[in-house]
Parts: sequence; structure tokens; C-alpha cells
Amino acid sequence: MIGAAHVIGMGRLGKHWADRLESLNIRVYRWSTRASDGVKALVDWPQSHAAEAVFLAVPDGRIQEVAQQILPHLPPDCIMVHHAGAVRIDALPIEEHRRAVMWPPMTFMLETPPDWNTLPLGIESSEPKWLDLGRLIAPKAFALTAETRPMLHLGAVLAGNLTAAWLGVVESFLKQHGLPISTLGPLVLESVHHAMKGNALDTVSGPASRNDTTTLRQQIDTLQSVDAADDGIAILHRILTNCILQHHGYDTLPPFQAAPGKD
Repeated sequence: MIGAAHVIGMGRLGKHWADRLESLNIRVYRWSTRASDGVKALVDWPQSHAAEAVFLAVPDGRIQEVAQQILPHLPPDCIMVHHAGAVRIDALPIEEHRRAVMWPPMTFMLETPPDWNTLPLGIESSEPKWLDLGRLIAPKAFALTAETRPMLHLGAVLAGNLTAAWLGVVESFLKQHGLPISTLGPLVLESVHHAMKGNALDTVSGPASRNDTTTLRQQIDTLQSVDAADDGIAILHRILTNCILQHHGYDTLPPFQAAPGKD
């Protein structure tokens, strides 16, 4: 267990990370990198050597730069951690046993603290003891490797960011017809709830799952009539619908055809 730590970066993750450490009775020194002298202040601070850990909650592209700036000013046994899902652990220019990645595959809201008891926290380090530290912070912490962390990060983008982006596209589509996406909130939440239990394609209902070609044809005609190919809805509809059809052993949809008169 550590007694004192620096948290550098007071964005959404950094703020909540610092709060969590303090809730575990760890003394936290908070530093913002938004100000031009933020890191310099930490380097020049006379008490900096009292900390046993530095957590870098800075933008991915600044991790190595900030780590190199502060490294000469830290005590020999101080550990260094970054929280990025896609940045290699060797971006921390420090001995292997003194560094770790603690990456939560989660999106954070500034004003809403996460539930640390259920929050997943991926730990990559050559030292097993950092997994123990991770589980003090988040009991659901689990081990990752240099090979598995990039794969999980990609999965997080596909399942999280792109799902949100797809809902944004649907929201825009519905707005054009005077309809709120909030009406579909219960459907979306229930669908995701069942999908996350495993075997997601088996939980999908709707026309593709029962090979209802009449309804699917109507959907394709509707998408063509509103020229939905311009924002990719028709293309994505076909790709995802075909995933369901193929999973159940049905014939897939033909390629999207632009409406007559469209280039």
C-alpha cells in the first residue's frame, strides 16, 4: 500500500482517480497540466520526494513527455503508472518493476463518480503486486498483457464509442422525422443488457433473426426513399443485418442500391 501519491492531470479520469486514492487514506497531490507551469511546479516542489507513486492521467500523446520531465526528480523507489488503453507501457522510462498501466475500460463523467466496486480495471505490469494494488482501488481489477491490452482497447472502441456514434446517427435520422430517440431508450437498454450476458447474436430479436424478408425489404426501400445512403445508415444497416442473417444460416441482403436518379 502506498501512503502518498501524485496525480498529474485533472481531467475526468484524473479527478476521480485522485478522489478514489484519498478515500483509501492515501495523501494525494493534485497537478493540472493545463497550466503552462503545471509540471514545472511539481518538479520544483520541495516535498515531491515524499510521494511513493505518480499516476499520469494526461492525454495519451503527453505521457512519455511528462514522464521524462518528472523522472529525474522522483525518489529511487517511486512507482509510475499511466492510464491509457493504447499507449505502450515502455512509454514510462523507468525500470520494469517500478511501472504499470492501470487502464479502466470505461467512460467517465466529470460530475458523476464511478462505482469503484464494479468498475473494471485492467492492470499490465511485470510485477504481480501491482494487480494487488489495483484491486485495492477497484476490486474488479484484472490482469492484462502487452498483447491483450490493445485488443481490449479496440474492443472498447467498437463496443463503446462506435455504439454511441451509431445511436447518434439514428438520433439524427429520427429527428428528421420529428421523432425523439428517447422513445427507444428502454429497447436499447434491454437489448444491451441481454447482449452483455454473452452470445449476443443469439439475443437479437427482430426481422433479421426470423428471416422476415418482407419486412427487411420494406426497410431497405424506406432507407432508399429517404436517401439514407448519404450518412451511411443504409450501408451499416446492411452490414449489421447480414451479421444476424449469417449467424442464423440465412441468405444475406444484396448490396445497397442508390435510389433512381442518384449518382
